[in-house]
Amino acid sequence: MKRLVKSRLIALHKDKVLVLQKVGRPLRYTLPGGVKKKKETEEETLIREVGEEIKLRLSPGEVQFYLSHIKKGRIKPIIKNYFLIHLKPSAIKVKEKHKFEAAFWVDWKEALPFMDKSDRLAVRSYFKSFGRKTKKNRKNGGQISSRLAM
Repeated sequence: MKRLVKSRLIALHKDKVLVLQKVGRPLRYTLPGGVKKKKETEEETLIREVGEEIKLRLSPGEVQFYLSHIKKGRIKPIIKNYFLIHLKPSAIKVKEKHKFEAAFWVDWKEALPFMDKSDRLAVRSYFKSFGRKTKKNRKNGGQISSRLAM
């Protein structure tokens, strides 16, 4: 069965995420990335697409795979692979001005309402899981609970 495979970048700095504002109204944000070509790996797709969309140069091994989201499309399944990178926030110029108005570093909670469902799920899942881990570590000093240790 044919499928559409996409790679997306979740670029992070503390509580901020890098988003691209789509051209037009209403306000919509997306994560950098795009569609995989036949002989590319998912990581190669991400590096190529990010370089085409914005002035951000990524290198192999610089990004870390985070998760995949599978969505049933009208014609074929759509698989979105999400990769993480931590960056210092700086002004990033958009190359594909016909698609995107600008690139912004936005607080992740403020960006969510303007993202599509799968991007929203990926970003929320990262920040929510990160928050739970840090709270647990503070609570019991990073020890494994006795229930899990059995």
